Amino acid sequence: ADGSALTWAVRVDSALVGMIGLYPTAPRGDAEIGFWMAKAARGHGYLTEAAARVIDFGFAEPVSLARIQGRAIVGNVPSARAARSLGFRYEGMLRQVLVDPRGRHDGWVAGLLPGDDRTPRSWPILG
Repeated sequence: ADGSALTWAVRVDSALVGMIGLYPTAPRGDAEIGFWMAKAARGHGYLTEAAARVIDFGFAEPVSLARIQGRAIVGNVPSARAARSLGFRYEGMLRQVLVDPRGRHDGWVAGLLPGDDRTPRSWPILG
């Protein structure tokens, strides 16, 4: 409601199977994409379909983001594969950057710019 984040439900038929959103980061005009999917909904392409639409929305008017970033805890290969399939470019690993109730974690970082070709590229962490 306050414009600080954009969040959508991912539904199959009427069942909620996930959430996806864009969350502002510094500098202004940048956002981070975040998502979760129910275990039973994974592997069906729902995430990549929803994420592609969210990315298109984020880069279009009136949002007009300059950059969308994705991060995943090191070792979260399914999230890395999803980001790669969406055209995100692997940019590296940041130490202890991600925090959750279990503690601090190293994070893989990837970025996407409006003009990037979204053809998946090789990521050194995925072989």
